[in-house]
Amino acid sequence: MSKFLIFRTDRIGDFIFSRMLTESIKLKYPNSRIDIVCSKYNSTYIRNFKDIKKIFILDKYNLKMLFKNLLIINNLNYDYLIILDGKRRSIFYSVLLKAKKKYVILKDFRPSLLLKIFFN
Repeated sequence: MSKFLIFRTDRIGDFIFSRMLTESIKLKYPNSRIDIVCSKYNSTYIRNFKDIKKIFILDKYNLKMLFKNLLIINNLNYDYLIILDGKRRSIFYSVLLKAKKKYVILKDFRPSLLLKIFFN
């Protein structure tokens, strides 16, 4: 069973657009586990999807929750970590997380050397 952690902390419309990826993962790997890191606002909407097993809320103002989620995520031993929102907070947070492979999708220029060190 493959385990995927997907970062999508932006708006609901962006999450709907990324549903193609989660559905494709489920088609290719039916026994896979897909978890999402999202904003508190989006979490109520994302809970409606049965293929999403666990939702982690990334709230930059709640340090206790950030640290708690960090420990839980690292204990789950994900195979793939995918950042779809391209936000700096998601990138920095994911550097602290363990995963066999990490991918980040960016729409504009970022320090490429730093990203090559931590991401595939």
